[in-house]
Amino acid sequence: MRRILFAFAVAAATLAAIAGPTAAQPPGNWTLVNEDGFRHYACKQKLKAGGWGLKTATRYNKSAPRDVGVYAALARGSNRNLAAERTSNNRENGWIRLFIRGARQPDRLWMQAAAYGPAAPWSDGFAVRRIVRCASVA
Repeated sequence: MRRILFAFAVAAATLAAIAGPTAAQPPGNWTLVNEDGFRHYACKQKLKAGGWGLKTATRYNKSAPRDVGVYAALARGSNRNLAAERTSNNRENGWIRLFIRGARQPDRLWMQAAAYGPAAPWSDGFAVRRIVRCASVA
């Protein structure tokens, strides 16, 4: 019985390592912002001019149509006050990347597949203050 349990534990750990979320995670420690068939990640970096720059990376599903990209919105205080919006379907090595300047800590970031209508980015968004800082490259 112990051998069966041990074999099952080893098989489960192996499958988790192969198919786990780290396999789809961008390099470094990024924050998972949203999942909607794609996995949307972000990290922030302090800008010299003030505020934050948000790096985003979306791991797309290889079976998704080529014209389906990513929509990202930065909302400030309400759904109607968008500080920035970006869309892209430029795919490179399994990722779609965007960069958004001028974020503030109370702002909210919303990311989704650009296949369906606009979201309510303040109500649904992820607080910038909760997004991890991008790792420094030495």
